[in-house]
Amino acid sequence: MPHRPAPAPHDEEERVLSLEHLDILDSAPEQNFDDVVLLATTLCDTPIALVSLVDRERQWFKACVGLDVRETHRDLAFCAHAILEPDDVLVVEDATQDPRFQHSALVLGEPHIRFYAGAPIRTDAGHPLGTVCVIDTKPRSLPDHQRRALQALARQTAALLQLRMLELQRERHASALLDELEQAQARHREAEESLRHARRVSSLGMLTASIAHDVNNLLQVLSTSLQMAQLRARRPAEVERFAQTGLQAVEQGGKLIRQLLANVRQDGPELACVDISERLDAARELLAGTLGDAITLSFDLAARDVGVMCDEVQLQAVVLNLLSNARDAMQGRGQVVIATRQEQLIGDEQLSDGNYLVLSVQDDGPGMSAELAARVFDPFFTTKQAGKGTGLGLAQAREFANTTGGDVRVLTAPGTGTTMQLYLRILGRISGVDRAG
Repeated sequence: MPHRPAPAPHDEEERVLSLEHLDILDSAPEQNFDDVVLLATTLCDTPIALVSLVDRERQWFKACVGLDVRETHRDLAFCAHAILEPDDVLVVEDATQDPRFQHSALVLGEPHIRFYAGAPIRTDAGHPLGTVCVIDTKPRSLPDHQRRALQALARQTAALLQLRMLELQRERHASALLDELEQAQARHREAEESLRHARRVSSLGMLTASIAHDVNNLLQVLSTSLQMAQLRARRPAEVERFAQTGLQAVEQGGKLIRQLLANVRQDGPELACVDISERLDAARELLAGTLGDAITLSFDLAARDVGVMCDEVQLQAVVLNLLSNARDAMQGRGQVVIATRQEQLIGDEQLSDGNYLVLSVQDDGPGMSAELAARVFDPFFTTKQAGKGTGLGLAQAREFANTTGGDVRVLTAPGTGTTMQLYLRILGRISGVDRAG
Protein backbone atom coordinates (compact mmCIF):
# COMPACT_ATOMS: atom_id res chain seq x y z
CA MET A 1 0.00 0.00 0.00
CA PRO A 2 1.18 3.51 -0.69
CA HIS A 3 1.90 5.95 2.14
CA ARG A 4 -1.04 8.22 3.07
CA PRO A 5 -0.12 11.89 3.73
CA ALA A 6 -1.97 13.80 6.43
CA PRO A 7 -4.86 16.02 5.29
CA ALA A 8 -4.61 19.78 5.77
CA PRO A 9 -6.06 21.23 9.01
CA HIS A 10 -9.32 23.18 8.77
CA ASP A 11 -7.45 26.44 9.49
CA GLU A 12 -4.60 25.75 7.05
CA GLU A 13 -4.42 29.19 5.43
CA GLU A 14 -4.51 31.12 8.72
CA ARG A 15 -2.01 28.65 10.20
CA VAL A 16 0.51 29.10 7.36
CA LEU A 17 0.11 32.87 7.36
CA SER A 18 0.84 32.89 11.11
CA LEU A 19 3.99 30.83 10.49
CA GLU A 20 5.15 33.12 7.69
CA HIS A 21 4.48 36.17 9.87
CA LEU A 22 7.06 34.89 12.36
CA ASP A 23 9.77 35.14 9.67
CA ILE A 24 11.61 32.15 11.10
CA LEU A 25 11.65 29.65 8.23
CA ASP A 26 15.20 28.99 6.92
CA SER A 27 16.73 31.12 9.69
CA ALA A 28 20.09 30.24 11.26
CA PRO A 29 20.31 27.98 14.32
CA GLU A 30 19.68 29.69 17.67
CA GLN A 31 20.78 28.55 21.10
CA ASN A 32 17.33 28.95 22.71
CA PHE A 33 15.74 26.46 20.33
CA ASP A 34 18.75 24.11 20.48
CA ASP A 35 18.25 24.02 24.25
CA VAL A 36 14.64 22.91 23.76
CA VAL A 37 15.57 19.78 21.76
CA LEU A 38 18.41 19.03 24.18
CA LEU A 39 15.94 19.08 27.06
CA ALA A 40 13.48 16.96 25.06
CA THR A 41 15.99 14.17 24.43
CA THR A 42 17.05 14.26 28.08
CA LEU A 43 13.52 14.27 29.53
CA CYS A 44 12.16 11.62 27.16
CA ASP A 45 15.37 9.58 26.84
CA THR A 46 15.29 9.47 23.02
CA PRO A 47 18.12 9.77 20.46
CA ILE A 48 16.22 12.23 18.24
CA ALA A 49 14.33 15.44 19.03
CA LEU A 50 13.10 18.19 16.76
CA VAL A 51 11.50 21.60 16.75
CA SER A 52 9.60 20.99 13.52
CA LEU A 53 7.60 23.71 11.71
CA VAL A 54 5.08 22.55 9.10
CA ASP A 55 5.22 24.76 5.99
CA ARG A 56 2.97 24.54 2.92
CA GLU A 57 4.97 21.77 1.18
CA ARG A 58 7.57 20.74 3.78
CA GLN A 59 8.44 20.36 7.43
CA TRP A 60 11.48 22.42 8.40
CA PHE A 61 13.54 21.89 11.55
CA LYS A 62 14.42 24.99 13.52
CA ALA A 63 16.39 22.79 15.92
CA CYS A 64 17.44 19.19 15.59
CA VAL A 65 19.29 16.50 17.58
CA GLY A 66 20.06 13.08 16.06
CA LEU A 67 19.33 13.85 12.37
CA ASP A 68 21.57 15.23 9.63
CA VAL A 69 18.79 16.85 7.58
CA ARG A 70 17.05 20.22 8.06
CA GLU A 71 13.77 19.41 6.32
CA THR A 72 11.64 16.71 4.68
CA HIS A 73 8.63 16.79 2.38
CA ARG A 74 5.36 17.45 4.21
CA ASP A 75 3.82 14.24 2.81
CA LEU A 76 6.31 12.24 4.94
CA ALA A 77 5.90 14.33 8.10
CA PHE A 78 4.60 12.68 11.26
CA CYS A 79 4.18 16.28 12.53
CA ALA A 80 1.64 16.96 9.77
CA HIS A 81 -0.58 14.42 11.52
CA ALA A 82 0.22 15.83 15.00
CA ILE A 83 -1.06 19.33 14.15
CA LEU A 84 -4.48 17.89 13.29
CA GLU A 85 -5.07 17.58 17.06
CA PRO A 86 -3.47 20.78 18.42
CA ASP A 87 -4.69 20.21 22.02
CA ASP A 88 -3.13 16.78 22.43
CA VAL A 89 0.18 14.95 22.04
CA LEU A 90 0.37 12.54 19.12
CA VAL A 91 2.04 9.32 20.29
CA VAL A 92 2.97 6.52 17.86
CA GLU A 93 4.40 3.63 19.91
CA ASP A 94 5.28 1.46 16.88
CA ALA A 95 5.09 3.03 13.43
CA THR A 96 5.28 -0.36 11.71
CA GLN A 97 1.91 -1.19 13.24
CA ASP A 98 0.21 2.14 12.47
CA PRO A 99 -1.54 2.19 9.05
CA ARG A 100 -0.81 5.95 8.71
CA PHE A 101 2.96 5.42 8.80
CA GLN A 102 3.85 1.81 8.18
CA HIS A 103 4.51 2.45 4.49
CA SER A 104 6.39 5.72 5.02
CA ALA A 105 9.89 6.01 3.57
CA LEU A 106 11.05 7.31 6.96
CA VAL A 107 9.89 4.06 8.56
CA LEU A 108 11.01 1.65 5.87
CA GLY A 109 14.34 3.47 5.40
CA GLU A 110 16.54 5.95 7.26
CA PRO A 111 16.12 6.93 10.04
CA HIS A 112 13.91 3.86 10.59
CA ILE A 113 11.38 5.60 12.84
CA ARG A 114 9.53 3.33 15.24
CA PHE A 115 8.47 5.61 18.10
CA TYR A 116 7.21 9.18 17.68
CA ALA A 117 5.68 11.68 20.13
CA GLY A 118 4.86 15.26 19.10
CA ALA A 119 3.36 18.13 21.15
CA PRO A 120 1.88 20.86 18.90
CA ILE A 121 3.32 24.40 19.06
CA ARG A 122 0.33 26.73 19.03
CA THR A 123 -0.10 30.47 18.56
CA ASP A 124 -2.16 32.59 20.92
CA ALA A 125 -5.03 32.21 18.44
CA GLY A 126 -4.72 28.41 18.64
CA HIS A 127 -3.19 27.78 15.20
CA PRO A 128 -0.70 24.84 15.27
CA LEU A 129 2.62 25.77 13.62
CA GLY A 130 4.49 22.51 14.16
CA THR A 131 5.67 20.39 17.07
CA VAL A 132 8.31 19.70 19.62
CA CYS A 133 8.77 16.00 18.95
CA VAL A 134 10.95 13.10 20.05
CA ILE A 135 11.79 10.04 17.92
CA ASP A 136 13.27 6.62 18.63
CA THR A 137 14.35 3.75 16.42
CA LYS A 138 12.67 1.17 18.64
CA PRO A 139 9.07 0.86 19.81
CA ARG A 140 8.22 2.30 23.22
CA SER A 141 5.54 4.15 25.17
CA LEU A 142 5.40 7.71 26.60
CA PRO A 143 4.73 7.99 30.33
CA ASP A 144 2.40 10.74 31.51
CA HIS A 145 5.17 12.83 33.09
CA GLN A 146 7.08 12.82 29.77
CA ARG A 147 3.90 13.77 27.94
CA ARG A 148 3.46 16.80 30.26
CA ALA A 149 7.13 17.73 29.86
CA LEU A 150 6.82 17.63 26.08
CA GLN A 151 3.75 19.88 26.20
CA ALA A 152 5.61 22.31 28.48
CA LEU A 153 8.48 22.45 25.99
CA ALA A 154 5.99 23.14 23.19
CA ARG A 155 4.53 26.04 25.15
CA GLN A 156 8.00 27.43 25.83
CA THR A 157 8.84 27.12 22.14
CA ALA A 158 5.70 29.07 21.23
CA ALA A 159 6.79 31.77 23.67
CA LEU A 160 10.30 31.77 22.17
CA LEU A 161 8.82 32.21 18.69
CA GLN A 162 6.72 35.16 19.87
CA LEU A 163 9.67 36.72 21.69
CA ARG A 164 11.88 36.24 18.67
CA MET A 165 9.33 37.97 16.44
CA LEU A 166 9.04 40.91 18.83
CA GLU A 167 12.83 41.18 18.97
CA LEU A 168 13.03 41.18 15.17
CA GLN A 169 10.36 43.86 15.02
CA ARG A 170 12.24 45.90 17.61
CA GLU A 171 15.49 45.56 15.64
CA ARG A 172 13.76 46.52 12.41
CA HIS A 173 12.11 49.47 14.11
CA ALA A 174 15.45 50.53 15.58
CA SER A 175 17.09 50.12 12.18
CA ALA A 176 14.35 52.17 10.56
CA LEU A 177 14.76 54.85 13.22
CA LEU A 178 18.51 54.79 12.66
CA ASP A 179 17.97 55.19 8.92
CA GLU A 180 15.58 58.06 9.57
CA LEU A 181 18.11 59.60 11.95
CA GLU A 182 20.87 59.31 9.36
CA GLN A 183 18.58 60.82 6.73
CA ALA A 184 17.61 63.61 9.14
CA GLN A 185 21.28 64.23 9.91
CA ALA A 186 22.03 64.30 6.19
CA ARG A 187 19.19 66.78 5.65
CA HIS A 188 20.49 68.78 8.63
CA ARG A 189 23.98 68.85 7.13
CA GLU A 190 22.54 69.96 3.79
CA ALA A 191 20.46 72.63 5.53
CA GLU A 192 23.51 73.83 7.47
CA GLU A 193 25.54 74.00 4.27
CA SER A 194 22.73 75.87 2.54
CA LEU A 195 22.51 78.23 5.53
CA ARG A 196 26.28 78.80 5.50
CA HIS A 197 26.11 79.45 1.76
CA ALA A 198 23.19 81.84 2.23
CA ARG A 199 25.07 83.64 4.99
CA ARG A 200 28.16 83.92 2.80
CA VAL A 201 26.05 85.32 -0.02
CA SER A 202 24.22 87.67 2.36
CA SER A 203 27.48 88.78 3.98
CA LEU A 204 29.06 89.37 0.60
CA GLY A 205 26.00 91.32 -0.52
CA MET A 206 26.09 93.51 2.57
CA LEU A 207 29.85 94.02 2.18
CA THR A 208 29.45 94.92 -1.48
CA ALA A 209 26.66 97.39 -0.72
CA SER A 210 28.70 98.89 2.11
CA ILE A 211 31.83 99.30 0.02
CA ALA A 212 29.79 100.69 -2.87
CA HIS A 213 28.46 103.28 -0.42
CA ASP A 214 32.00 104.07 0.77
CA VAL A 215 33.32 104.34 -2.78
CA ASN A 216 30.47 106.72 -3.58
CA ASN A 217 31.64 108.93 -0.69
CA LEU A 218 35.15 108.89 -2.09
CA LEU A 219 33.88 109.77 -5.56
CA GLN A 220 32.18 112.79 -4.06
CA VAL A 221 35.52 113.83 -2.50
CA LEU A 222 37.24 113.28 -5.81
CA SER A 223 34.56 115.24 -7.67
CA THR A 224 34.80 118.16 -5.21
CA SER A 225 38.60 118.19 -5.46
CA LEU A 226 38.53 118.23 -9.26
CA GLN A 227 35.93 121.00 -9.31
CA MET A 228 38.02 123.12 -6.94
CA ALA A 229 41.12 122.42 -8.98
CA GLN A 230 39.26 123.55 -12.10
CA LEU A 231 38.16 126.79 -10.41
CA ARG A 232 41.71 127.52 -9.23
CA ALA A 233 43.53 126.45 -12.34
CA ARG A 234 45.59 129.64 -12.32
CA ARG A 235 46.78 129.08 -8.72
CA PRO A 236 49.19 126.10 -8.93
CA ALA A 237 49.66 125.66 -5.15
CA GLU A 238 45.93 125.22 -4.53
CA VAL A 239 45.56 123.01 -7.61
CA GLU A 240 48.29 120.76 -6.23
CA ARG A 241 46.54 120.59 -2.84
CA PHE A 242 43.17 119.64 -4.35
CA ALA A 243 44.81 117.16 -6.71
CA GLN A 244 46.52 115.54 -3.73
CA THR A 245 43.15 115.19 -1.98
CA GLY A 246 41.69 113.60 -5.09
CA LEU A 247 44.58 111.16 -5.30
CA GLN A 248 44.02 110.24 -1.65
CA ALA A 249 40.38 109.48 -2.46
CA VAL A 250 41.44 107.31 -5.40
CA GLU A 251 43.94 105.46 -3.20
CA GLN A 252 41.33 104.89 -0.51
CA GLY A 253 38.88 103.63 -3.16
CA GLY A 254 41.51 101.17 -4.37
CA LYS A 255 42.00 99.90 -0.82
CA LEU A 256 38.25 99.35 -0.47
CA ILE A 257 38.15 97.37 -3.72
CA ARG A 258 41.10 95.25 -2.54
CA GLN A 259 39.27 94.68 0.73
CA LEU A 260 36.23 93.45 -1.17
CA LEU A 261 38.38 91.03 -3.17
CA ALA A 262 40.08 89.82 0.04
CA ASN A 263 36.66 89.07 1.56
CA VAL A 264 35.60 87.20 -1.57
CA ARG A 265 38.74 85.09 -1.18
CA GLN A 266 37.94 84.88 2.56
CA ASP A 267 41.37 86.27 3.47
CA GLY A 268 39.80 88.51 6.13
CA PRO A 269 40.76 92.09 7.07
CA GLU A 270 44.40 93.16 7.52
CA LEU A 271 44.56 94.02 11.22
CA ALA A 272 47.35 96.21 12.60
CA CYS A 273 48.05 98.30 15.69
CA VAL A 274 46.97 101.75 14.48
CA ASP A 275 47.43 105.20 16.01
CA ILE A 276 43.92 106.45 15.30
CA SER A 277 44.69 110.15 15.86
CA GLU A 278 47.73 110.03 13.60
CA ARG A 279 45.78 108.41 10.78
CA LEU A 280 42.95 110.94 11.07
CA ASP A 281 45.44 113.82 11.17
CA ALA A 282 47.04 112.58 7.96
CA ALA A 283 43.66 112.36 6.22
CA ARG A 284 42.38 115.85 7.07
CA GLU A 285 42.03 116.98 3.45
CA LEU A 286 40.37 113.72 2.39
CA LEU A 287 37.87 113.88 5.26
CA ALA A 288 37.12 117.58 4.69
CA GLY A 289 36.40 116.89 1.05
CA THR A 290 33.45 114.73 2.10
CA LEU A 291 31.66 117.69 3.67
CA GLY A 292 31.99 120.40 1.04
CA ASP A 293 32.80 124.10 1.44
CA ALA A 294 29.72 125.10 3.47
CA ILE A 295 30.52 122.79 6.38
CA THR A 296 33.41 123.54 8.71
CA LEU A 297 35.43 120.54 9.84
CA SER A 298 37.67 120.80 12.91
CA PHE A 299 39.78 118.29 14.80
CA ASP A 300 40.48 117.72 18.48
CA LEU A 301 42.79 114.71 18.47
CA ALA A 302 43.80 114.48 22.12
CA ALA A 303 44.41 110.71 22.28
CA ARG A 304 47.95 110.40 20.95
CA ASP A 305 50.47 107.56 20.90
CA VAL A 306 47.95 104.84 21.75
CA GLY A 307 47.31 101.83 19.52
CA VAL A 308 44.06 100.15 18.52
CA MET A 309 44.07 96.80 16.71
CA CYS A 310 41.97 97.41 13.58
CA ASP A 311 41.94 97.60 9.77
CA GLU A 312 43.02 101.07 8.63
CA VAL A 313 40.92 100.84 5.45
CA GLN A 314 37.80 100.15 7.51
CA LEU A 315 38.73 102.98 9.89
CA GLN A 316 38.73 105.57 7.10
CA ALA A 317 35.58 104.10 5.56
CA VAL A 318 33.74 104.34 8.89
CA VAL A 319 34.77 107.97 9.48
CA LEU A 320 33.81 108.90 5.90
CA ASN A 321 30.40 107.31 6.48
CA LEU A 322 29.87 109.27 9.69
CA LEU A 323 30.86 112.50 7.95
CA SER A 324 28.56 111.86 5.00
CA ASN A 325 25.66 111.16 7.41
CA ALA A 326 26.40 114.45 9.21
CA ARG A 327 26.57 116.34 5.92
CA ASP A 328 23.22 114.96 4.78
CA ALA A 329 21.60 115.67 8.15
CA MET A 330 22.80 119.30 8.15
CA GLN A 331 21.73 119.76 4.51
CA GLY A 332 25.09 121.21 3.53
CA ARG A 333 25.66 123.83 6.27
CA GLY A 334 27.07 123.67 9.77
CA GLN A 335 30.03 122.48 11.80
CA VAL A 336 31.51 119.04 12.45
CA VAL A 337 34.17 118.13 14.99
CA ILE A 338 36.23 114.94 14.87
CA ALA A 339 37.74 114.22 18.27
CA THR A 340 39.67 111.52 20.08
CA ARG A 341 40.18 111.04 23.79
CA GLN A 342 41.00 108.26 26.24
CA GLU A 343 38.50 106.95 28.76
CA GLN A 344 38.77 104.26 31.40
CA LEU A 345 35.59 102.22 31.91
CA ILE A 346 34.79 100.33 35.09
CA GLY A 347 31.46 98.63 35.68
CA ASP A 348 30.00 99.60 32.29
CA GLU A 349 26.82 97.68 31.39
CA GLN A 350 27.93 96.83 27.83
CA LEU A 351 31.72 97.06 27.73
CA SER A 352 34.43 95.27 29.65
CA ASP A 353 36.54 97.16 32.16
CA GLY A 354 39.59 98.76 30.58
CA ASN A 355 41.01 101.70 28.61
CA TYR A 356 39.27 102.86 25.46
CA LEU A 357 39.98 105.41 22.76
CA VAL A 358 36.77 107.33 22.11
CA LEU A 359 36.54 108.50 18.50
CA SER A 360 33.64 110.92 18.12
CA VAL A 361 32.07 112.72 15.16
CA GLN A 362 29.89 115.62 16.39
CA ASP A 363 27.62 117.77 14.24
CA ASP A 364 25.30 120.70 15.01
CA GLY A 365 22.50 119.39 12.83
CA PRO A 366 18.85 118.83 13.74
CA GLY A 367 19.51 115.76 15.93
CA MET A 368 17.24 112.72 16.26
CA SER A 369 14.42 111.47 18.42
CA ALA A 370 15.05 108.63 20.87
CA GLU A 371 12.94 106.28 18.72
CA LEU A 372 14.99 107.04 15.63
CA ALA A 373 18.31 106.86 17.49
CA ALA A 374 17.39 103.34 18.71
CA ARG A 375 17.17 102.09 15.12
CA VAL A 376 20.06 103.79 13.34
CA PHE A 377 22.42 100.83 13.78
CA ASP A 378 20.01 98.29 12.24
CA PRO A 379 21.34 97.00 8.89
CA PHE A 380 19.55 98.54 5.88
CA PHE A 381 17.64 101.05 8.03
CA THR A 382 17.84 104.52 6.51
CA THR A 383 15.89 107.78 6.61
CA LYS A 384 17.22 108.85 3.24
CA GLN A 385 15.28 108.77 0.00
CA ALA A 386 15.45 105.65 -2.16
CA GLY A 387 18.79 105.49 -3.94
CA LYS A 388 20.41 107.98 -1.53
CA GLY A 389 21.71 105.48 1.02
CA THR A 390 22.07 101.78 1.82
CA GLY A 391 21.42 101.91 5.55
CA LEU A 392 24.68 100.05 6.15
CA GLY A 393 27.01 102.86 7.20
CA LEU A 394 26.24 102.87 10.93
CA ALA A 395 25.91 99.07 11.03
CA GLN A 396 29.41 98.97 9.53
CA ALA A 397 30.62 101.43 12.19
CA ARG A 398 29.27 99.21 14.98
CA GLU A 399 30.84 96.11 13.44
CA PHE A 400 34.19 97.94 13.18
CA ALA A 401 34.02 98.98 16.84
CA ASN A 402 32.97 95.49 17.91
CA THR A 403 36.02 93.93 16.23
CA THR A 404 38.27 96.07 18.47
CA GLY A 405 36.40 94.95 21.59
CA GLY A 406 34.29 98.11 21.75
CA ASP A 407 30.97 99.52 20.59
CA VAL A 408 29.25 102.63 19.21
CA ARG A 409 27.04 105.00 21.15
CA VAL A 410 24.94 107.90 19.93
CA LEU A 411 24.25 111.11 21.84
CA THR A 412 21.43 113.08 20.28
CA ALA A 413 18.12 114.83 20.80
CA PRO A 414 15.91 116.95 18.52
CA GLY A 415 17.53 120.37 17.98
CA THR A 416 20.83 119.55 19.73
CA GLY A 417 22.85 117.88 16.97
CA THR A 418 24.27 114.36 16.99
CA THR A 419 27.49 112.86 18.34
CA MET A 420 28.57 109.39 17.26
CA GLN A 421 31.05 107.88 19.73
CA LEU A 422 33.14 104.85 18.78
CA TYR A 423 34.60 103.16 21.84
CA LEU A 424 37.71 101.33 20.60
CA ARG A 425 39.63 99.09 23.02
CA ILE A 426 43.22 100.32 23.42
CA LEU A 427 45.86 97.68 22.78
CA GLY A 428 48.75 99.68 24.26
CA ARG A 429 51.02 102.63 23.73
CA ILE A 430 52.90 103.21 20.47
CA SER A 431 56.48 104.43 20.72
CA GLY A 432 58.34 106.45 18.13
CA VAL A 433 60.22 103.30 17.09
CA ASP A 434 56.97 101.41 16.52
CA ARG A 435 55.58 104.26 14.43
CA ALA A 436 58.72 104.47 12.32
CA GLY A 437 58.45 100.76 11.63
